[in-house]
Amino acid sequence: MSTLSINAARATRYATGSALLLLVLLFTGCASRQGGGLDGTAEGIASKYQKQKSGAAAASSDAVHIPPVAHDPKVEKVAQQAMGDYAHALQTRIAGNNPQALVMFQSLAERYPQLSGPPLNIGLIHIELQNYPKAQAAFEQSLAINEANPYAHNGLGLALREQGEFDNARIHYERALVLDPKYARAHFNLAVLGELYLQDINLALEHFQAYQNLQKQPDENVANWIVDLERRAPEQPSQPVAENGSDLNNSGEMN
Repeated sequence: MSTLSINAARATRYATGSALLLLVLLFTGCASRQGGGLDGTAEGIASKYQKQKSGAAAASSDAVHIPPVAHDPKVEKVAQQAMGDYAHALQTRIAGNNPQALVMFQSLAERYPQLSGPPLNIGLIHIELQNYPKAQAAFEQSLAINEANPYAHNGLGLALREQGEFDNARIHYERALVLDPKYARAHFNLAVLGELYLQDINLALEHFQAYQNLQKQPDENVANWIVDLERRAPEQPSQPVAENGSDLNNSGEMN
């Protein structure tokens, strides 16, 4: 959505070495089908608001930064054991076979409860299926394993947004950005939340600008939205909501 960048196909273009990439994905669960993102795509939609809400504009992001996930070094051995099955599940999901991928990630989550990636991917699949309560539960499970996973915070923000919990969605988008200020997709999602759901023009402007600054080439759609927001923005800056995640442990240790 918008959201959601959690895109294995895009990450592949910027990573070197398949084993290293798979290990990164194993810890983070950052995967989605070709051309999509956490929030999916919306081909042929003309309305800027629909493009914002669906994440169609952010699906073409060329930001090369892949947010890291802090983890306990002791988990690396478990990750290596799970890598083969995890890679197969990712390939199944990227191929668009969500029902089979869901079964595979559920099996991985049961066999490797130390890894936050499998439940995160379960959450992403449920987002695509528009089953937001199940997506929320999966993202919360991922965060119970590793509170320092920015992808899970971003996904949980999306699931909460779709259930009308806008302030809580903002909290988790902001926690994702505390963990990694260069997380482009979280900036995009927070900007969408600000403009379309919270009616906070300054919040939307701030994070669309941050998203744009992380692109290699400026996004034309986002550039137009920024111009429109600058025209409409009040002089008073937006106020952060309570518990915006500023107290998160960002020392690199797994919570």
